[in-house]
Amino acid sequence: MSRGRMAMSGETGTAPAWGTRPRNRRELIIAAATELFLIDGYERVSMSAVADAVHVRPSALYRHFSSKASLLTAAVIDEMEQVRGWLADVPDDLDAVAERLAVIAQNRKQLGTLWQREARSLPREEFSALRAAVSRTVDVFAEQVMAHRPELDSWSARLLASCTYSAVCGLSRLTGELPANRARTVFTDIIRTILNAHPVSGGEPDVVPPDQPGLSPVGRRERLLAAAINLFAEYGYTAVAMEDIGRQAGIAAPTVYHHFESKQHLLLTAMARVDEWLRHGLYWALRSSQSPAEGLVRLVKSYIDFAVRHPQHVDVLLSEARHLGNAERAQTAQLQSEYIQEWIHLMLSARPGRTEAELALRVYAILAIGHDVARISEFRHNPDAIATVKRFASALALPENPSH
Repeated sequence: MSRGRMAMSGETGTAPAWGTRPRNRRELIIAAATELFLIDGYERVSMSAVADAVHVRPSALYRHFSSKASLLTAAVIDEMEQVRGWLADVPDDLDAVAERLAVIAQNRKQLGTLWQREARSLPREEFSALRAAVSRTVDVFAEQVMAHRPELDSWSARLLASCTYSAVCGLSRLTGELPANRARTVFTDIIRTILNAHPVSGGEPDVVPPDQPGLSPVGRRERLLAAAINLFAEYGYTAVAMEDIGRQAGIAAPTVYHHFESKQHLLLTAMARVDEWLRHGLYWALRSSQSPAEGLVRLVKSYIDFAVRHPQHVDVLLSEARHLGNAERAQTAQLQSEYIQEWIHLMLSARPGRTEAELALRVYAILAIGHDVARISEFRHNPDAIATVKRFASALALPENPSH
């Protein structure tokens, strides 16, 4: 990247002149890195590119941040701290909380993109630090929920707060889908629905508990595919080698290439497999329903059940497509778009009078919530949590009255 390619955001001003030492250099570095991570992606950004963006030598950059991973971690934590600051003086009712969070979702695009997309590339230690920061942010949300809904216990408040956070992060990545005022109204309605949800007590235990190992296919190709999905989800695509996949599957490294010609081929096959499973759930929901509304409720439950039972598969689908080649990435994006269009078609049939863009935001919120709940053990293993998420996710898919 050439020097002077980018200017700093309006929050911090332009990059300082070469040879100067501004007092807020650390903040300028974080702002520059954030913009570069958003534009190019974490893995394509070098420390020298960040140094160029703020007009310092790399050695000066390393005095503030020991590595690119520590820089991304600082950038995400900075975003979360700003969100917590925004929530510190929220007015007195949940509607005001929802409105404030909608503004955050609309104005803090970095939050969702950095946390849900780029943080996947971090080593475990840095990722753990970010998870702790997320937990602190959710605690702030939970305190707000309990202050306005004293009938809730702390666990229920944390569930709703965590799902709210997931929705805010997911929606923050979709701020260009609608005119600003309309998007804010839709965001507010989505967040309000979650914050006002009634927790379920006595949810049905899953017939097949999440994380129960059970039996697995013995064929080498299936073993390799299962190993690849688990490793990609846990460590990220770039950190996994074909030898690692073979070792995990109990197959000698040279034999791996008899079944998959490359790691890209494995990733593309994994994407296709997850898409097939989601479509199976879609077909089942449609075939077993007599109305669009019934089909939507079944589809919501099908997706959340799948995410809870197979969180690694959803991780790979939502986070790793960026590592495919251009043609394969476009193919995967098309398949995902077709799946979401099936949701939108049902929603339009069940609740006419809304635009596809608005309904797409609702679908993305449901998918983001299902994905994140599946990644949190205390919720994934709790039948009441899953039943509660299914209840308010169904309400998101079937809003009673159009928002104005």
